[in-house]
Amino acid sequence: MKNQPTQALQKSLSKVFPDNRVQLLAEILFLMISGIIGIVLHAKLKVPLHLPGKQGLLFMFIIIGMSQLSRFRFSTLLATSGSALLLLTGYGGFEDPFMPLHYLLLGLIMDLLMSPDSVKTKAPWYLGVAGGLAYAVIPFDRAIITLVTGLPFHSLMNGIIFPVFTHFLFGFFGSFLAGMAVKTLSEK
Repeated sequence: MKNQPTQALQKSLSKVFPDNRVQLLAEILFLMISGIIGIVLHAKLKVPLHLPGKQGLLFMFIIIGMSQLSRFRFSTLLATSGSALLLLTGYGGFEDPFMPLHYLLLGLIMDLLMSPDSVKTKAPWYLGVAGGLAYAVIPFDRAIITLVTGLPFHSLMNGIIFPVFTHFLFGFFGSFLAGMAVKTLSEK
């Protein structure tokens, strides 16, 4: 059972790209570009909030919103692959050399939490919880990397509980708002 936003996207794509293979390629590029946009905004919008994970609000809104419009099972992973590819070029000047890994893992976890045709997984509250859990993987990754390599992360200097909480919170609200936006668009 396909949801209405996906059908609307497919109808729009089929008008522009009559060939099914071109539609698939266009959708893949659309998802990857949304991931690239998420990282560009993350790098350019420096919000002086001093809370770990604050960029997750906008990033998860973009990624989850686009993945909910897609027909691909692993659409979030495709979107975060765009983020990871841009990060591999050194774009943004981020201090964390493992950021591409964090974002790929985030996309994979989000997609594993989503059931392909379940109505429950389309509910904004469920998207929020799944997005919060997926985004909260970043401080866990960093803690494991610190234990293995000794590489320190500024956000973990005072422990892991607060960064996990804030990452979950920002990931939750970004994903929840994306779910609400998609739901609102599909009702029109």
